[in-house]
Amino acid sequence: FLLQTCFNSAELTEDQLLLLLESLEMKIVPQQLKLVREHTSHLSQNEGGRDLLSFPQEKEQELTIAMVEMSGVTVQKDGSVVWMKDAFPALAALCVSLYVLRVLNK
Repeated sequence: FLLQTCFNSAELTEDQLLLLLESLEMKIVPQQLKLVREHTSHLSQNEGGRDLLSFPQEKEQELTIAMVEMSGVTVQKDGSVVWMKDAFPALAALCVSLYVLRVLNK
């Protein structure tokens, strides 16, 4: 029940929605979904972050980092991540949004 409440209470910001649209146009939603899913899974298990996936273009990586950071995650220079206390609901909302976009775009 608590997990369901977390998913229902988080919404994406307007800036995140714009970045999602740009991600869709750049065709990087599957890579972003993989990244967010992996980090959300580690966060829910209280594990440390892993390195970010590398993207072929710097613009793609910058866009992804910006979207993830809007969810309460700070990306360190070495690629590791630091989560804010309340990052899980926001990351879960981002993960669901990326998943839906991926499914609809197939």
